[in-house]
Amino acid sequence: MTPTDDGIGHLEILPEIDLALIDALQVNPRAPWTTIASVLDIDAVTAARRWRRLHEERLAWWVVTPSAARLTPYLDATLVLLRCASGAAEDAAERAAAPDWVHTVDLVSGTADLAVVVLGSGLAEVHRRVDELAVLCRGEVVERRVVADVHAEDAGWRLGICSASQRRALLPRTDQPRPAPPRAALVDDLLAALGDDARLSGQELAARVGGSEPTVRRGLDRALHSGAIRLGCDLATPAAALGRGVLLEVEVEDPDRAGRALAGAAPVHRCVQTVGAGNLTLGVRLASLAQLPRIETDLAALARGWQVRSRSTVLRPVKRQGQVLDSSGRRAAPRRGGRRGSRTG
Repeated sequence: MTPTDDGIGHLEILPEIDLALIDALQVNPRAPWTTIASVLDIDAVTAARRWRRLHEERLAWWVVTPSAARLTPYLDATLVLLRCASGAAEDAAERAAAPDWVHTVDLVSGTADLAVVVLGSGLAEVHRRVDELAVLCRGEVVERRVVADVHAEDAGWRLGICSASQRRALLPRTDQPRPAPPRAALVDDLLAALGDDARLSGQELAARVGGSEPTVRRGLDRALHSGAIRLGCDLATPAAALGRGVLLEVEVEDPDRAGRALAGAAPVHRCVQTVGAGNLTLGVRLASLAQLPRIETDLAALARGWQVRSRSTVLRPVKRQGQVLDSSGRRAAPRRGGRRGSRTG
């Protein structure tokens, strides 16, 4: 059974070639189709056609975001846990996903019904927005965890299908040190011009930003290589047999060192250092909740002093990295008369 346009139904598992294609685009969203085709042993026309279908069916989509490093000093974030009235969580989640300053919304089980990431310019603004969110959702704030650092974000997560040699072939060869990021105004212009299309051509990008194509290309290269802009390729995780998710709040001895180690673990798609009962909050993807004890054991081996403070099962991701999702986990269909989907590049 495939989902209808309102997202009702479950998703079939994608064929291996489609998952490999998505993984290749996660490694390098702007890799030429000819390079991707060579790595995956298919032709470029087939690669582009398969991506177009995945994108049009809202099974995979681009993620274009500023680096999490801009959380300080330009932006702050707080993970908010909210409790809703009985039977009101679904409606509250839809309300929570509406503001642009809400980055992520998960329907969860446990002591709270919603886990929401709120952004703002300074902690005072974030605090006001959390209060506004509680009124909007008609919910009660259970906990606020201020984000101190980001070690892994959804835009950087990968399926991990491509081999090490394939990943090397997909990435541009450079022996140059990481450059300084472009000026903040140019980064903002590039983010606005890219929208949600990571493969926008240099010519189209120059037309949107204003400036010569070589200058804009150099600016984009600096923004990408410096990490000022993150490009990613997200997908409906149930279509990759990863339809379960868990949020873990853990306490470790050294959250900075442990956070960097945990960020590289395959099941971890989100790892943030937080101020709360624990000092790290992790998002974990898995095929079955029965795998959780083994995954926790593996993660504990990477983080000295590992102690789990709380666990919440993700019942449904409602908004991820600013993108609203439907009930099956796909990118939500554009509202009638609203913004159209991004180009398929």
